[in-house]
Amino acid sequence: MTQRRPLSSAARSRNSNREPDLPPGYVSIQDILDHSIPVGRFVGVIGLVKDRRTPMQTGGKDWKSSLTLYDKSIEDDDAGLFVNIFRPQLEMPEPDAGDVVIATSIKVQNYRGEVSLITHRSTSLHVYTASKIPKPPKSAKQALGPPLQPKGWVPGDKEHDYVAWLYHSINKDAVPDATTFDSKVNQSRNIRQKFQILSDVKDCQFYDIIGRVIKDPFNQMDKATLWVSDYTENDAFYKFSCDPEDTKDQNGDPCGYITAKSKESSNWPGPYGKRSIQVTCFGLHAEFVSNEVKAGDWVRLRNLQVKYGHNSNNLEGFLREDRSYGSGVQVDILPTDDPENADDHLKAAIRRRKDYEKILKKQQKSIAANQGGKRKADNQGEGNSNQRRAKARAEARAAKFKEIEEHELERQRKKEADLGLNKIIKCESSDQPIFTIPSIVEPISWETAVDEKEVALTLPFACIMYRANVRVVDFLPSKLENFATWRKTAEFDLLSQCSVDSDSESDEDMGTLDRYAGTKIWEWSFALLLEEADPKEKGENDRLWAVVDNKQGQLLTDLTASDLRANPDDLSNLREQLFKLWGNLEERKQQEIQRRRADQKRIAAQQPPPSSPVPPSTSEQAQAADNSNNSKKPALSNKPFTCCINQYGMMVPETDPLKMNAGDGKKYERVFGLFGTKISS
Repeated sequence: MTQRRPLSSAARSRNSNREPDLPPGYVSIQDILDHSIPVGRFVGVIGLVKDRRTPMQTGGKDWKSSLTLYDKSIEDDDAGLFVNIFRPQLEMPEPDAGDVVIATSIKVQNYRGEVSLITHRSTSLHVYTASKIPKPPKSAKQALGPPLQPKGWVPGDKEHDYVAWLYHSINKDAVPDATTFDSKVNQSRNIRQKFQILSDVKDCQFYDIIGRVIKDPFNQMDKATLWVSDYTENDAFYKFSCDPEDTKDQNGDPCGYITAKSKESSNWPGPYGKRSIQVTCFGLHAEFVSNEVKAGDWVRLRNLQVKYGHNSNNLEGFLREDRSYGSGVQVDILPTDDPENADDHLKAAIRRRKDYEKILKKQQKSIAANQGGKRKADNQGEGNSNQRRAKARAEARAAKFKEIEEHELERQRKKEADLGLNKIIKCESSDQPIFTIPSIVEPISWETAVDEKEVALTLPFACIMYRANVRVVDFLPSKLENFATWRKTAEFDLLSQCSVDSDSESDEDMGTLDRYAGTKIWEWSFALLLEEADPKEKGENDRLWAVVDNKQGQLLTDLTASDLRANPDDLSNLREQLFKLWGNLEERKQQEIQRRRADQKRIAAQQPPPSSPVPPSTSEQAQAADNSNNSKKPALSNKPFTCCINQYGMMVPETDPLKMNAGDGKKYERVFGLFGTKISS
């Protein structure tokens, strides 16, 4: 045996220049930024630090900081991956520019319109000091800083080797020099001091403000405009009057958000006076405001530029994209239903609004008393004219809406005609829109605040009803005789609104059924596998199981459940009804079951397939069985139909404490059910 020679230094150098694969469990930053990694997944990343924010204390026990990382996949771009870190102060990393950070089990999120990472309690963070990282093939272990978490995961040799290669091969032009880096870190300490109430904002300054959105935002393609008030007054703001006769200083809206006509000032919902600032948002901020923000929301606007607007008379706000300030959208919608965790500035603004509305009511009563009689006489003719114009506008809008509805109905009818829907199957809520199966199956996320941190939660289920175009491709139980089950009678059956608990007794064992001597109540209980009917809408998840309970089974089949084994006529009627629903599906399913049983018996007896002239070997038998199962099956003859589906949740046992979201020993499981659907005669 020839002994292997050790590699020469030149050979080791050549090998070290080759780009190694990422260690198992890690992904490239480019894949995250390209949305190749789905939101909610936990990943590992390795990257160099190009920006950092100093840790700041939150309302809870954690502190908050952030890093911006980059790796080889984006080394020639200006982009970076924003990493949000929530940790106790002693576990907070504070790397310098160019240091290498390893993060494992960190969550991908979509926050403020951009993808980023957020730490989890299972996340491990480790920092390699840049100045101590040796050149490959030496290990970077010596540069690894002390662990931030005493009992956390520690990087191994694969991580050490990759860090050494990454640091000495990557383009470091994106890493700022130490002076610039430290300056930005120190600047981030002052961000919280930028908050200001609107009465104190001045020209050519940047502020963080909290205010209430007065009217629904106005979308102007590449920008969006909204009015915000914190119920303080500023002499440089535009003036609105609650008195329709007072048109002084109402010179119109420079950005077209409201009409310049003084009569339209009566549509302003308040607050009156100089208490509101017009804010124009651009880029990602505009998109977020147009899609998410509505009148009545309380919002925090960060890094808002205040300056005199187009008319040079009034201060306005401008929210532009600024990568140096932070990642993503700088508009936060503030919840008002959590007093314990609410921002103190928000509480103060709400208190000012309450005080303002008390004063407003007194002013409005005074104005009405002084001018009520005069207005009634002077504006009688004009009032009639206004009513006619308002009526004409309302009729025009109604006609337009009717035209849109008719167009949508015509489009839906054409689509249904193309699908060839089964008209025998009827469902309720025919005026509701059609949802595709992939969109129904897609998990629903919900953004909320936990300890002043915005997090996106995937809901275990949601109570939603849908209409969908589907076809039945399978059913359970496999035999129609088992579509009806029984339970014992109970005293609650005397109540007209009795609904049977899902835990009511039942037993498929016929011996137990025969031994029970009491009165049995038979109920429908089966499930249908529904598939998206429109080929253009099919995706990765285009099927779902829909359960059919007793009430919906009666509606669907127009039959009352009974002992189908003891009543062959009832079984025949059920088979005839379901044939209208699923065509030859039952026949095809029974043929498949018989074929599988025959294959199992043949393989157990070590017999060849009927078409094989020579007995095959043992390995060939398994291959023959696969070929038999994959043989061409008769095509389904059923037509697609429209049905109603509801999503809900049920509690099931769970042993993993991390998954017990329904109490001790239980979790919620998402279920779909068929409802409001009938096989007509």
